[in-house]
Amino acid sequence: MSKPKPNKPVPGVYYRDDGRPRWEVKIRWVSKGQKDWLPTKVFPVDLKAAKGEAGHPERARKDAVAYATNEWQSLETFGRPSALRSDAWTFRALLERYLEDLDEGLIPHKSIKTARAGVRMMLGKGKGHNEAGFPGIVDKWVKELRYENFVGEDENSLQMNLKDRDGNRAGDSALKRLLTVLSGVFKRAHKTWKIQLNNPLEKITGLSANDARERTIDRDEWQKIAKELEKHAQGTQDVIFFARYTAARRSEIIKLDWGDINFKKKTAKLRDTKSKADKNVDRIIPVPAAAWSIILRRAQPANASKEVSVEELAGMRLGGPIFTNNKGQRLRPDTITQAWSRSCARAGVVGARVHDLRHTRITELGRFLTAAEAARVSGHTNLATFFRYFNPDPEETGRKIDAKENGQKNEAGIEDVARALAALNESEFMPAITMAIEIRTSNAAGR
Repeated sequence: MSKPKPNKPVPGVYYRDDGRPRWEVKIRWVSKGQKDWLPTKVFPVDLKAAKGEAGHPERARKDAVAYATNEWQSLETFGRPSALRSDAWTFRALLERYLEDLDEGLIPHKSIKTARAGVRMMLGKGKGHNEAGFPGIVDKWVKELRYENFVGEDENSLQMNLKDRDGNRAGDSALKRLLTVLSGVFKRAHKTWKIQLNNPLEKITGLSANDARERTIDRDEWQKIAKELEKHAQGTQDVIFFARYTAARRSEIIKLDWGDINFKKKTAKLRDTKSKADKNVDRIIPVPAAAWSIILRRAQPANASKEVSVEELAGMRLGGPIFTNNKGQRLRPDTITQAWSRSCARAGVVGARVHDLRHTRITELGRFLTAAEAARVSGHTNLATFFRYFNPDPEETGRKIDAKENGQKNEAGIEDVARALAALNESEFMPAITMAIEIRTSNAAGR
């Protein structure tokens, strides 16, 4: 005999027992001739739960009935279910639902990591100087939120309380990036979830767009930091040194596998790199000598009796991650950041970040490569963005200009002499060369 199902207490409430016992609520209605519905609401049943506990069959039934009753009453009173009215949602609830959609892969987003980190930070699920979150904002009802809660001089605004990695007040660019994520939450709530609300971040104004970070690491600072890095594991050191000489991002380096290295061409393929134009972009970079030596050292077999040559390495089928910890596991981004921060603190270098190594190397590359060549290495498709990273010393630039102009003058003079010699016939050419040598010898003797 089959187990009888509980009676349906109110319209839209159903009991399911197909291996996952649960109460489900399905709210459907017709508005202006159009059928509409809410996503199915599930109230799981735990047959082992004690009476009164969440999941107990009777508790789950009551919760389902209460939810359905509230939605039907809202439909009757306001013409919309409570779940689609802004006065039924706190900003925290919107953020949590958005985070669920992100985690379930329902939101195609080229900067999904940035979006997830921003939402988690707002909810107090992040780390660092913003780990407490912003309850004064996220616990407000959505209908109460105003632009001034996010941008403005009010002491409780997000702008006044958002901190950067150093614990200082975050710059306008960082705030704008976060507000763009939060605006996306409101847009999804309105367009996809069909919640009737206004987006307080529809237009983001009053923020400067030009507070980009331009910090570079000078030679003295790098030597001090490098010395302190010796106290950390070799793999961690290698990632930071590789970043220093390739301009690659920390996240790009730790994803490198041996299959990404071309030993014949001395190149590395960086996978799924950041790009404004595409979701996932691979780029191949040259690996300069200082970084190449790291690759060759790490490629050496642990049990080799002698050093394996580049040619031999090229023929070997190396696999797995390149940069690992002492247990052979791929290094984590936080491990790199912590080692860098602690090394800087011991070295007395203030305000330096791992990403500043990228600024430093791009500035160096810009001294002897064209902007287009350097941008290809750094992965910048927008030269305006690239020039934010290129921060040459004006004094050094002046010296290069003088040297270049002097060299051009000398080259012009040599060219004139060469043209004059070329105009001579064969009987005149050799006597002219002999005369030039005699004059040069005489001048040298006179000095």
